[in-house]
Amino acid sequence: MANGYAGKILKVNLSTREISAIDTARYEEFGGGVGMGAAIFWDLAVVPGDWDLQDAFDPRNVISLMTGPMAATGVPGGGRTSVCAIAPEIFPTPQFHRTSFGGRFATMLKLAGWDGVVVQGKAERPVWINIVNDKVTIEDAGRLWGVNTLETQGEITGIVGGRTRFGQQWYDIDDEMTTARPQIVCIGPVGESMSRVAALIHGSGVSARTGGFGGVFGSKNLKAVSVIGTGSVEVADPAGVVDARLWHTRNHSRATASPGASCCMPCLNPDRRRDSYYGGESMCADQYWYMPPQQGGGMAMGGGNTAEQMRGADIAIKWGLCTWATKFGGAMTMNVPGAAPPFKGRLPMEPGMGWYIKYLYELGVLGPGKKIESHPLPMDQWDSLNFREVFCDAIARKIGIGADLAEGVLEAAKKWGRLEEDLNSGALRLPAWGASWHHSLPGVEWAYSYIFMTGDPMWHGFFSILTGGGGMMGGFGGPSKTAQELVESIAPKLVPFDDDPLMLSNCWKGEEAFKTGIYSPHKAKLLSWCRRFAGFYNESMSICEMLLPGFTGPSPELEHRYYRAVTGSRNTFADTMEIGRKIWNMERAIRVVAGRHRDQEKFAPFMHMKGATFPISTNKPVYQDGKWSFEDQADLYLDRKGVETFKTNFYKLEGWNVDTGWPTRTTLEGLGMKKVADLMAAKGKLGA
Repeated sequence: MANGYAGKILKVNLSTREISAIDTARYEEFGGGVGMGAAIFWDLAVVPGDWDLQDAFDPRNVISLMTGPMAATGVPGGGRTSVCAIAPEIFPTPQFHRTSFGGRFATMLKLAGWDGVVVQGKAERPVWINIVNDKVTIEDAGRLWGVNTLETQGEITGIVGGRTRFGQQWYDIDDEMTTARPQIVCIGPVGESMSRVAALIHGSGVSARTGGFGGVFGSKNLKAVSVIGTGSVEVADPAGVVDARLWHTRNHSRATASPGASCCMPCLNPDRRRDSYYGGESMCADQYWYMPPQQGGGMAMGGGNTAEQMRGADIAIKWGLCTWATKFGGAMTMNVPGAAPPFKGRLPMEPGMGWYIKYLYELGVLGPGKKIESHPLPMDQWDSLNFREVFCDAIARKIGIGADLAEGVLEAAKKWGRLEEDLNSGALRLPAWGASWHHSLPGVEWAYSYIFMTGDPMWHGFFSILTGGGGMMGGFGGPSKTAQELVESIAPKLVPFDDDPLMLSNCWKGEEAFKTGIYSPHKAKLLSWCRRFAGFYNESMSICEMLLPGFTGPSPELEHRYYRAVTGSRNTFADTMEIGRKIWNMERAIRVVAGRHRDQEKFAPFMHMKGATFPISTNKPVYQDGKWSFEDQADLYLDRKGVETFKTNFYKLEGWNVDTGWPTRTTLEGLGMKKVADLMAAKGKLGA
């Protein structure tokens, strides 16, 4: 089918060892990436109807690694890989989840002639999948089981490419010549033990960190997927791609990257290991997983990186640990007098599993010989690198307290009899579905996405919309526009809701919050727009959401120009938003069939308490008394009645039943999804 697509998707059944190809054109209506991944999951995992879709480690779970049409075409940031499956990390019940990772895997997969890899079943013994252009084999991974992620990639690279100086020497591969090394996604010991906090690792620091998909690989006895390709990808309008790049550079260039030993966006900034064997970089979640002991008010993101921090990141990467799920506090700690009592006025940015066990230790309930036995963790060395190493080992081998932690922090708290107490006190600061905090307030669009999806939406485009248009850093340096200017510049771009600027208001107090603010039908439109745009351009076209969008800059015109130049599609921007809506409803249908209901879509208690907001990027536009202004919303928290009102408004807008949150037949058939509606009706899961 060309025009950005390789034309086929690899399907591997590890139980039967059957290797086959799916025609990409069959799923073209879903774009690529998450869209195709969700549609394939529906066909392979939902339609058969032989399981309840609630056990992530069931061999019938289907995990896909999907590219988008932008990969390997020269579109900047277009090479992300989307991952979809039932995710073990989701609490209290595993659900369909999607995440993504960067690096070079998607590009190489396209060059090998594949738009994605779909894996089902379970191998009898450890294996890895070896893709060399059209040749695909299932290889024995016995000697790789128990090996860390960096050594695993080194071993596989040697098997595929031999003793080659990659980038310097040509070598034969499948009757072709290349200087490239294979690109590999693998798991470490944490994933092998089917931990719910295991990541998929690619390179030296790129990983799929949410969902616990490393555990899914482990449950399938799948150690790695390796790919090397020597092909190319056709685009409809090569000159159009170049023109879009030049227009972007000349009119909307980014600020010059700041130098340093490391950075949390290495694809856009200097890479401390540019000449290394593995390449890649430790991203922000890994970079701040270990923070040396601090003094004073903590450390701001992006500065002061140390060798110790990088050693900490390497520990997590080698073991294949999900650093989002196991956070020890994150990039900074700030004075927040109104924070929940367990924090004593000093709120870490990201207090996850690591922070929680220290809290219980200081409370006197966790430790050697305590009610919660801490063996083998040296709790008196909590802020040391040695502790991090023992922490990973305990989880990977499920030794002592590690067996509980391997199930996730909320499952551990439940087993220890502390779940309700520590949720209600605010000590467990995870917004919804057991997912770690990630900029979830005061930007309510990010927060609402937590409950309607399965946790963190991982879409930094929210910052671009509501912090003066300058992206995340607009919140640190102050807005670059007045509130009125921001609204006037962005609202016309938000097709099909471009006639409603009030959806940009973040007013959260009094009647105005229900009338035009964060609980209103207006705000429901903004969330719906974000899901459509992100679902299509970032998650299915697979354009990096840390690079684009930029809504007071080139977006959404730039993304649409790239899309048309690569694919040759005549779709308008509004048409692509409708595809995004279709993808969103496919995800929704999967979750509803698996048991999702309105009553489950709730926030953790701390989101309704003072101190819910972590005070960065707090200047938000509000409309009150007939005018726009910026308001510092460091004290924002959510009203329970308001959230329920918002849910009703959002369900109405999406065409879902307001009592259940289930899509209706009218909605699904209007999107060309009659077969989906029929199956949901047969299961009694179709909205009335």
